[in-house]
Order: sequence, then C-alpha cells, then structure tokens
Amino acid sequence: MEIAKPWGNVKEYASNQTCTVRIIYLEPNKETSLHSHDLRDDMWVVLDNGIKVQIADKTYDTKPGQEFVIPAESLHRIINGPHKGRVLEIAFGYTSEEDISRVEDEYGRLSGKGE
Repeated sequence: MEIAKPWGNVKEYASNQTCTVRIIYLEPNKETSLHSHDLRDDMWVVLDNGIKVQIADKTYDTKPGQEFVIPAESLHRIINGPHKGRVLEIAFGYTSEEDISRVEDEYGRLSGKGE
C-alpha cells in the first residue's frame, strides 16, 4: 500500500500482520530451487540488476524496485545473472524452512530443510 504524504510517500508492505522480512543474497549465476510454500505468501522486491524471477510458468526480466507477489502454493524461483544479487523477501504467514516443496533443485536437495 502506498500512503501519500505532503513530503512524498510511504510504501507499507506489512501492517499488523505476522510476517518475516529478510534479504536473499545470490552468488553470480546461481538460482534458488523451483519451489512452493503451503503456509505463506511471499512478496519479493528486486534490489539489484541482472535478476530474473520465475512465478509458475512465467519468467520475468527485472529491474531494481520491481515487486512480485507469490501466493501460497505457487511455484517460484530467483535466477541470478553474472553479478551478486539481492532480493528483499517479505513472507506473510508461517515462515519455516520445513515449508518448502521443491520441484527442481540443481543442488540435489529434497523437500524441506532449508533453501
């Protein structure tokens, strides 16, 4: 939600909700698993150039400042380019590393136990 002020505006991402806020750091040319969560919705705010975001069967080239909402049970991943990259993640609901169902993972991990 954006709130207008006489001096500019405020972007409010969470208000009086259970949420977790973190920054995801990606090494060059790395990607997260293609996964979903049952117990939370995510919101991603891209912080750096060179990042692609996949949500379901669509992949987006992004720019810093772009925002994406990922509903619970939707497959998603972050794909990084040739430089280190960061994405701000705001998770609404129950956040647990056990709540990860992976479909594809280049690191050989199965569902749950960390991203």
